[in-house]
Amino acid sequence: MRLGTVIGRVTLTLKEPVYSAGSLLVVQPFTRDQFAAAARAMPKGQPKAPLAPGASLVVFDELGATIGSVIGFTEGAEAAQPFEGDAPVDAYCACLVDQVDYQPPR
Repeated sequence: MRLGTVIGRVTLTLKEPVYSAGSLLVVQPFTRDQFAAAARAMPKGQPKAPLAPGASLVVFDELGATIGSVIGFTEGAEAAQPFEGDAPVDAYCACLVDQVDYQPPR
């Protein structure tokens, strides 16, 4: 599982039936440096992270994440596990993150 910040939503004109129970989000994954900097800067309970340049991805969400939320997501075969049969899903929102506690390695 990786962490990322929701930076947008995807709107479809035609929707695959498997997507009817949720929505598609554009997520910017945390980098190691960004994760450490965000954890030092954020007050407890406020998981806001600065965006870093890099590849964003589309994540299927059934939990109700909004823009600015920090989420935990899985990718690959694990992302399709919540669905019956074949689902065209590459990344799945597994959790909403309320708080990040980070202790850098010594």
